[in-house]
Amino acid sequence: MAGLRLSKGLIAAIVAIVAVLIVVMMVALAYNGMVSKDQGVQSHWSDVEVAYQRKIELIPTMFQIVNMTMDFEYNLYVNVTNARNVWQNLSGNNAEKMNASVQLDVAFAAFVNAVHEAYPNPTATPAAILTFMDQYESTTNQIASERKFYNDAVREYNTAIRKFPNVLFAGAFGFEEALYYDQDNPVFD
Repeated sequence: MAGLRLSKGLIAAIVAIVAVLIVVMMVALAYNGMVSKDQGVQSHWSDVEVAYQRKIELIPTMFQIVNMTMDFEYNLYVNVTNARNVWQNLSGNNAEKMNASVQLDVAFAAFVNAVHEAYPNPTATPAAILTFMDQYESTTNQIASERKFYNDAVREYNTAIRKFPNVLFAGAFGFEEALYYDQDNPVFD
């Protein structure tokens, strides 16, 4: 065993190298873990943004639906009213009244069918608007869900950068606490 004898300096150097390697590995693992958590936060925020973009894209659709529905119903109403006025203002010519009656019947039938289809219950909202409202509600629920996933990712990330040994390196590597998405108490930068 005399040949395996190591000098104290060599042992100290090996211990120092092993200690440095352990520290470097801890820093690398801590850094990689924080990067993964940060990417999770960024990914979930992107999901929130996508859901909001869908909500924003629904707004012009809402106006189109409302305007289209109103214009269509208004035009039907105008057509019925005009056909009625034409018929009422005809003096006695049966052929003209027959033509006016056909126009009135066509306009009135279109109006009644549209109203019956769109408003089976007179107090109901038009179907297009109900569809929009369903999409809007679905999008709002999706935003709430994505916001929860985002906040979960923020919690994991914030916890990771505050835990030992990450807390020793987080600031040095530029990892800062992420903000929670609190709809009730928004943060304005």
